[in-house]
Amino acid sequence: MRTVNEEARQAKKIELMEKCYDCYAENGLSGVGIKTIAKACGCNAATLYLYFENLDDLIIKSTAYCMATVSYTHLRAH
Repeated sequence: MRTVNEEARQAKKIELMEKCYDCYAENGLSGVGIKTIAKACGCNAATLYLYFENLDDLIIKSTAYCMATVSYTHLRAH
């Protein structure tokens, strides 16, 4: 059973992944660094490192999450 803190942490992680994805989808992967992504997420780089190991981990997980969400939404629409 998840505790309230675990659920809040997961909700924050999802929020960060969505904002991160939007940021580099708009600016390109080569055009953003951890500071740019943190600013787009409304936090600092240290906060991102609480949820993700490094920039690569953030990019991989946010892309996977957002693509899975799009795929799920697309499948439900049909």
